[in-house]
Amino acid sequence: MNRTPFSLFAALWLAGAGAVSAVENTPLPPGKLRTSGSASAVYSGNGALTVTINRPHSNPEIRIFAPEGGKYWDMSRGKYFAADVTNLSHDRQARLFLLLRTEVPGNKGHLNAGIALNPGETRTLRVALPHQWKYATPEKIPGQRTIDTARIVSIDFNLKGWYEPLEPELVRCRLSNIRLEGKLTPEENASPIHMKGFYPFSDLYGQYVHGDWPEKIHSDADLKKEFEREKAELAASVRPAEWDEYGGWKNGPQLAATGSFRVEKYKGKWYFVDPAGHLFFSHGLDVLIKHTDPVKIDGHEHWFPAEIKPWVYSHRGATCYQATERSLQVKYGKKDYDDDFYKTLAKRLEHWGFNSVGDWGSPDLMAQGKTPYTLQLTDFDWTMPRLGKKFYDVYDPVYQDKMKNLFKIAAERNPMVYKSVDDPMCIGYFIDNELDFGNRRNFAFLRDVMTASADKSAKKAFVAGLRVKYGTVEALNKAWETGYRDWEALLSSNTVPKSRGLRIDMEQFFSRTVELYFRMCRDAVKSAAPDRLYLGCRFLSLDATRPELAVPCAKYADVSSSNIYGHTPANFRVEGMPDRPILIGEFQFSTSLPGRGRFAPNIVAGSTEKERATAYLRYLQGALLHPNIVGAHWFQFRDQPLTGRSDGEGFQTGFVDIADTPYREMTAMSREIGENMYRYRINGKYSDGMKSE
Repeated sequence: MNRTPFSLFAALWLAGAGAVSAVENTPLPPGKLRTSGSASAVYSGNGALTVTINRPHSNPEIRIFAPEGGKYWDMSRGKYFAADVTNLSHDRQARLFLLLRTEVPGNKGHLNAGIALNPGETRTLRVALPHQWKYATPEKIPGQRTIDTARIVSIDFNLKGWYEPLEPELVRCRLSNIRLEGKLTPEENASPIHMKGFYPFSDLYGQYVHGDWPEKIHSDADLKKEFEREKAELAASVRPAEWDEYGGWKNGPQLAATGSFRVEKYKGKWYFVDPAGHLFFSHGLDVLIKHTDPVKIDGHEHWFPAEIKPWVYSHRGATCYQATERSLQVKYGKKDYDDDFYKTLAKRLEHWGFNSVGDWGSPDLMAQGKTPYTLQLTDFDWTMPRLGKKFYDVYDPVYQDKMKNLFKIAAERNPMVYKSVDDPMCIGYFIDNELDFGNRRNFAFLRDVMTASADKSAKKAFVAGLRVKYGTVEALNKAWETGYRDWEALLSSNTVPKSRGLRIDMEQFFSRTVELYFRMCRDAVKSAAPDRLYLGCRFLSLDATRPELAVPCAKYADVSSSNIYGHTPANFRVEGMPDRPILIGEFQFSTSLPGRGRFAPNIVAGSTEKERATAYLRYLQGALLHPNIVGAHWFQFRDQPLTGRSDGEGFQTGFVDIADTPYREMTAMSREIGENMYRYRINGKYSDGMKSE
C-alpha cells in the first residue's frame, strides 16, 4: 500500500516545524493587558501569559496592546507571528482564536488564526504575516487579504463563535515565547503591484502566476505525470481493514441489522448504525463534484492568459472560463470524462479514509454505489414567502404546499432522490442550510412579525392566536399596554410596542412557528422515505445550542446537523440540550500565506499544510470523543477559484487544489483517521496520533 504512515507524517511535520523555528526569532515584549467578558490573563515572572476563559459568553477576550511608549506593534519585518501555546487542562481539549487587529474595521483589516490542543499539549500557533508592502496588488483584484503589519493595534485571543457550555475554566492556556520568526527586508521583497508584467496573474490552470510551490502545475505534462503517480497509488491501496461494505466498524459490536441506516446510543455515545448492524461514524466531504464555480472574465480579460480563448464559453449570459474543466479533460484525455472521474473519486474517498458523501455531492458519484451518501432535498429557497432575513413564512399556503410535495420536487431535479428511497447506501436527508430563524440580534423575529403587512400569513396566524388567548382587543391592550382600536388595527400596524406582554406572546408564537417548521420537514421526509433519516437543517454553530431551536429539532429530526466553524467541537454544548445525535455538516481550515497561490485564508490553522493537517486531526479527535457527535463533513472537496466564486469567496479549503492535485498532507491524515476512528472513539482517550494504546 503506497501511502504515508502516521509515524512518517509526524516526523515530516516535526522536521517542518523545526525548520521554521530555526530561523531568526524576535521576541515580542510583554504588552499592556485588557480583558473583557469572562476572560482573565496574568503575566508570570518569565513573561509567559496564563489565559483563562470562564463561562464563555458576552464575548470574552484578552487584548495585548503595545508596551508603554508605543501605540502599535510593528511586525512589518517578520515572516511569521508565532506563540507557543500549552493547554493546562488535564482532561479536555482547548481551542483559542488569535486576532491581529488593525485600525481598519472588519475582516479585511484583521488577520485571524487559531489552534486546538489536546489535554496537556504544547504546540506553536504560527501564522504567516500578509504584509501590504509585500503582497498588495492592484485594486479590485480578489484574493489574499493584506494588512498594515507596521500598525497592529493589538494581539487578541478569544473563542469567536462561542458554542461551548457556561462552565468555569473552560479554557485555561499558557502563552509563551510570543515572537516574530524570520526576517524580511521590504526593499528586497517588492509587492507584485510593482512587478513589470503583473497581468495576467492567473495561468491556464487557474493558479496564481506570481507564486510557486512544489506541486504547482506548469504544463500539461505535469498534469499527466501527477495523475499517473496518483493512479499507481490508488491501484496499490486497500480498503481500511476495520471497515465493512458501508464503512462501518466490521470488527466492532454486532447490533441489529435493519437494512437501513439508523441511530443508536452505545456505551454512552451516539452512533449511526449501518444497514449491516455495525457502528458507523460519518467521515465525509462536501461538494464532491467535478468542479465548482466558473470564473467570469467579462471586463477583466487581462487577468488571464491568451491561451484560455479556446476554452471560454457563455454561462448565464456571462463569458466564463473553467480552469478545472480543462485540466480534467487533459488528465483523462477526453472531453467526456465524467464516468472515469467519478470512478476515480470513489476510489479516492476510500483511499483517503472517507466513508461518506456529504452535502451537495454529485449523483454520478452516488450512483457508483461505493460510498454511503447524504442528500439535500432543498437548500434555502429564496422564491418562497419569507419572514426576516433567511427564514420562511411557514404559515403561507404556498410554502406549505411546497413542503407537502418537496420529495417529488427534489426527485424531478435529481433522480437519485427517487433511487435513495430503496437504496441502503442513503444515510438520509438535509433540508435547508444555515437558516436565520430570527432569534439572533435582539429577537428580530418579533420585529419581522410586527412590521409585516396585514396580508402576511405569519402575522395573520399570530393575531388569530391572540384573539383566542385574549378574547377581546381590550384584554390584549391591557396585557400589552397598548391602545389598538380593534383587531384589524393590530393587523395593519407596523409599529413595535415596547411591552413585556408582547415579548411573552411572541416567544410563544416563535416556539409554535419553529415546531411547525421542523414538523413539516419531518413529514416531507418520512411520508416519502420512512426508512431514511431526517438529518435536520444544518444549524450554524451557536444556533444548535439554543434550547428554543434544539428542543423542537430533536422532537422531529433523527439527527441534529450543525456547521461548526471553530478549531474543535470537543466542548460543544450538550448540557441542558436534548440528548440527540449531532452531525457536523461543515468545517474547514486554510493555511495562511504563502499557501498555494493567492487563495484567501478563512479559518486559519497555521502557515503550512502540515499544520493544517494537524488541525484536521485535532478537530476529528474532538468530534470522536464527543458523546453526541456521530460524524463530521469537511467543506469542501476542492479549493474555490483563485478569483472567487459567484459570491466572492475564494478560499483555500480543499482536499484537492484547483488543478485537481491532492493535498498529500491532508489525505495522509484523513486516511489515518479513517483507519483508526472507531477504536479511538471507543477508547475515549486523547492521544497525539490516532492509534490509541
